[in-house]
Amino acid sequence: MEVTYQLTQRDFFDSFIAHRNRSVVRKWFLRIVVLTVFAFLVIGLLGAILRPYPKVWSDLTPLFVLAAFWIVLLWGSPWLAARRQFFGQPAAQGRRTLLLDSGGVHWRWDGGSSDADWKNYVRFLEGKNQFLIYTSPACFNILPKRALTAEQLSELRALFAQHGLDKQELARKNRLRSVI
Repeated sequence: MEVTYQLTQRDFFDSFIAHRNRSVVRKWFLRIVVLTVFAFLVIGLLGAILRPYPKVWSDLTPLFVLAAFWIVLLWGSPWLAARRQFFGQPAAQGRRTLLLDSGGVHWRWDGGSSDADWKNYVRFLEGKNQFLIYTSPACFNILPKRALTAEQLSELRALFAQHGLDKQELARKNRLRSVI
């Protein structure tokens, strides 16, 4: 199967979000942290409104600064990382061609190429808008779904299953289910 596509900054952003939320534990941990930050903000505001005293707003300033920091860190960091990665890699902005065959995965782009056997890929992750194909627990290549037809999507999933990439993903999900 051969696919030609061009990555966008949005592809990088969506990929970082999918990578960050790659497990149920990580996704819910992030949600709990965000809810905790908002809960502290609400508690601080209610306390200031219900029991006002002369220095209430100056005492609550560190809480508001810390909450703003966490909000920027949690929601802003994937966007900033995607922007930095996209504009920091000139090769990421051009056309790419991906060839998947029985021998492995072959990437071609303006100025370079990469060929790797299937045994070098540890897993894949299917996000809402892309596939992430991992060569290590943290290093992945992006394949946007918009570049694939419905037939190619099913062929790609079958290729991943044929080469054992989905078995590792299923085993990981089963381990998570047994923990929860």
